[in-house]
Amino acid sequence: MSNTIKDPYWSCLVENNILLADGMAKEAVDRENPGAEMDLETYMKVRRDTIGARQLFDLGRWIHELNITPEILTHPDIVRMEEQFIDLISLANDLYSYKKEYLAKDAKHNYLTIALRDPTVDLHENDLQGAINYTYDKFCRVLADLEHQKKVLPRFRKSEEAKVDKYFWLMMNVVIGTIQWSLECERYGHFVDADGPNQGDVVFNV
Repeated sequence: MSNTIKDPYWSCLVENNILLADGMAKEAVDRENPGAEMDLETYMKVRRDTIGARQLFDLGRWIHELNITPEILTHPDIVRMEEQFIDLISLANDLYSYKKEYLAKDAKHNYLTIALRDPTVDLHENDLQGAINYTYDKFCRVLADLEHQKKVLPRFRKSEEAKVDKYFWLMMNVVIGTIQWSLECERYGHFVDADGPNQGDVVFNV
């Protein structure tokens, strides 16, 4: 692939794949230690590396030839925006993947499960609908803050402004695309039986 994807995109892709591998190793260790509790903040830090969104951003910049300077890509406000886009993908994924993970007894590493156990959330341990609402509300808060951050971004050089605007558009399309694909494919089994509810169905009353 390096014969096709050149720097600066290739080096970013390699770096983010290392983060992905490290994050998956941390997640595997956590899954092997069911007694270890994790709060939501710690979970999201790990999830940002394991969801695989950074690589999609790298490939998107390569496809659209968005050669954004390292100074801008590492700017704290841009880094924060990237993390917020990743959080949108992660929160949505944990909502629509919960059923499959629950039935497989593998829902420990899921935002809903951790929300039920995190004392700062103040939910009853069996209040699944409360956890769904909390996750949905968190998604909305992240989206609102992201839109605000876009409006108050510092001014970059005029030659970079259009690239930053297109990068924002690109990341938003990654969010929308992953949600659409995940709901329409059979991976999570949401529409296996359209005539009736399936075992383990979760109803999103939002």
